[in-house]
Amino acid sequence: MEDTPHYLGHRQRLREKLLENGRDSLADYELLELLLSIAIPRRDVKPLAKDLIARFKSFAGVIEANPAELAGIKGLGPTAVAAVKIVEAAQVKALGDKIGQRSAIANWADLTNYCRLNIGARETEEFHVLYLDTKCRLIKDEAHSAGTINSSSVYPREILKRALGLGAASVIVVHNHPTGDTNPSRADIAVTEKLKKTLAAADIQLIDHIIVAKGAHASFKSMGLL
Repeated sequence: MEDTPHYLGHRQRLREKLLENGRDSLADYELLELLLSIAIPRRDVKPLAKDLIARFKSFAGVIEANPAELAGIKGLGPTAVAAVKIVEAAQVKALGDKIGQRSAIANWADLTNYCRLNIGARETEEFHVLYLDTKCRLIKDEAHSAGTINSSSVYPREILKRALGLGAASVIVVHNHPTGDTNPSRADIAVTEKLKKTLAAADIQLIDHIIVAKGAHASFKSMGLL
């Protein structure tokens, strides 16, 4: 009779610790270890979990990593990569649902986390528009354009038309900087001013323009640019 692999008892103890004491009772690598054990049940994944945390700096860093980056790591097959990205997708979905049910302004941390997780790690720039109702709840999050953000890629009148069609009372725009630098460019500032004026003509408020990157964000309003 074969001996029971040592890691099975370890996983059981981690599961019990999580369920009895909550997620804060586990180190990042332990939480990741539990996740990977679901996708890779017949191997000790503790060393792999520790290596991933060391490489990407945190549990969040692993979850937000590009699928191609993850696929290139020895020991991470397609099932494990999918498991990691499912967690990211679940986070984005849960946060999107929260800001659809409650005021996005009153839950600013949830909003910025949602925006960062949604497009912060993408390798090309995307410009998204969040349309909000009279209580600042999310009606819809739509990608408006992709590529370098400038006056030729952002169309304020189209955003206004869509806002009116959705019955939006206000708008938040978001775009990502793949470089990781969340400082706004001159083009970012010019586009924001033009959009603000276009929306104001129809009494629709531009609440903020948020720039996101992997692990970071910046707010035009907080910087006094809006």
